[in-house]
Amino acid sequence: MPTHSSTLAPRTPGWLWRWCVLALLLSVWLTGCGGGGGSDGSTPPSASDSPGTGTGTGTGTGTGTGTGTGTGTGTNASTTSCDTATGRVLQVGPGQTYATPSAAAAAARDGDVIKIAAGDYRGDVATWTASQLTICGVGGRARLYADGQNAQGKAIWVVAGRDITIENIDFHDARVPDNNGAGIRAEHSGFLVVRGSGFFDNQNGILSTNDPSITVTIEGSEFARNGYGDGFTHNIYIGQIAQLTVRDSFFHEARVGHNLKSRAAETHIEDSYFMDGPSGTSSYLADFPNGGVVYLRGNLFQKGPQAENSNAIAFGEEGLIWSANTLEMVHDTVVMTRTGGNFLFVPEAAQSVRLTANLFAGTGSPALLTGGFALGNARQTDNVTSQAANLPGADNLTQPSFWPNAALLAQARLSDVPDPSYVSDAPAPLRQRAITGASRVAGALQAAP
Repeated sequence: MPTHSSTLAPRTPGWLWRWCVLALLLSVWLTGCGGGGGSDGSTPPSASDSPGTGTGTGTGTGTGTGTGTGTGTGTNASTTSCDTATGRVLQVGPGQTYATPSAAAAAARDGDVIKIAAGDYRGDVATWTASQLTICGVGGRARLYADGQNAQGKAIWVVAGRDITIENIDFHDARVPDNNGAGIRAEHSGFLVVRGSGFFDNQNGILSTNDPSITVTIEGSEFARNGYGDGFTHNIYIGQIAQLTVRDSFFHEARVGHNLKSRAAETHIEDSYFMDGPSGTSSYLADFPNGGVVYLRGNLFQKGPQAENSNAIAFGEEGLIWSANTLEMVHDTVVMTRTGGNFLFVPEAAQSVRLTANLFAGTGSPALLTGGFALGNARQTDNVTSQAANLPGADNLTQPSFWPNAALLAQARLSDVPDPSYVSDAPAPLRQRAITGASRVAGALQAAP
């Protein structure tokens, strides 16, 4: 917000006062008519509260691992994007104007703010066609259970408008006859922002269309046990879009498919966890099958012993389709408790691979790089390679710890600061903290959790 000094403010002439009064009256009239709720479609809104700094929904801090349920621990439920968005407000929940989210979806107009009371909504599915919507769970998470229902044979929610923000909503158990049911089917234009939300036990968590003009942003959200089990469905599956951005999120235990799959022209992922745990069966922890510009920083990856595929991270495995195809990893930690395999798959045709201050720890001597890209052509600075046994807590889904033991820590300490802009790390899923001190360590964590 700009700062104004009273010494610089000129005296306001009378004609300008009259213009301001007219503008104020017009603003009030637009608000009453439901206007003014969206952006110009160029930039997603930023978080009103840093993801992961709150206490979730007040139902505990469980990650939803191994129990068939989950609540997540994302954005502070008392402050959501709906508190700052402008526009007509639609209240949803028991005793409200709209009893269910689908009723609000049918009534929504461009620019509306939809506030869904915390609680369970069973068998209620919806298609959102209005644009510039801000949709939030208020007072805690709004939890949507498919209970055998679906919208258009696709998802719990089909999002078809332009510039949509969704916050504090959980999506459970989406199933459709073609085994491709999603928590959210993203068919939007402009941007889609999903913040402080959860996707549990769906056939896909989020499934997007192919549209090179759109973006998807994920912040402070959890994706757990999604996938039909056929290898074609995933915790999140992003098509050929302009950009996927992921921050402060937790992806774990995808069922045979990938914990994250992105075909986007650009994919930026920071301060997020990707884990199999001791029994997860995901294929890749992260898959970028068509290449593009991929930037990974401050992330923590753990590939488990039951994983379906021997590669941890794959780039361009299905063919490079974009004009720029580069992979850069900075201050990431990759731990493989699965024996053998490869940390990275990159084809020869990739334009560059740049690895800076990463920590790679394996079991049974996995290769750093396979797929055709020559290891000697990768630009490497301050990377450390070790054994997974030196990070004994890395496979604990309930309370993961990627902090190295004393022997590895001595090896991983760096003599320089390779990336001065790396100023926060993720000591636990869905949490951030500021990095203090002048020294740096290879890998994501810069201090014990």
